[in-house]
Amino acid sequence: MTPSTDDPLPASPGIFHAVRLIPGADPRQALRDLFRRIAQQQDGLQAMAVVTCVGSLTRAAIRHADRDAATVHEGRFEITSLTGTVDPEHMHLHIALADGEGRAFGGHLMPGSAVYTTAELVVVALPGLSFRRAPCPLSGYDELVVAARQTPPGS
Repeated sequence: MTPSTDDPLPASPGIFHAVRLIPGADPRQALRDLFRRIAQQQDGLQAMAVVTCVGSLTRAAIRHADRDAATVHEGRFEITSLTGTVDPEHMHLHIALADGEGRAFGGHLMPGSAVYTTAELVVVALPGLSFRRAPCPLSGYDELVVAARQTPPGS
């Protein structure tokens, strides 16, 4: 559904958090852990977005476009981008990487990646929103549903 210009758009203030992941860390698992930690501190967080990430990987588990399973890439890769949405149950993360020759590739970040030297992450917690996934008749997939949070933080 495309919102019309008359539809109210859910909005939220944002609370930014920055962390550094150490060598060997799985960025996907680190984001899940970070979400849970922030949710404990912020009255049951229901929506978070990855703003940016730079760093490097030695192992990249990526599900490329039109593929059913992850492809694991081994080597040394620069993270040129990592963005996405996180909710209590799901994550939708896209990563872009570059190899030593400057060739870029990317896709959905899957479990099983490993940081090489560092990964510097900035996320924004959105306490006024709720993210969830629901079937979309147009795409055929479970897609993001954004709503105003029913139970305001601190109530």
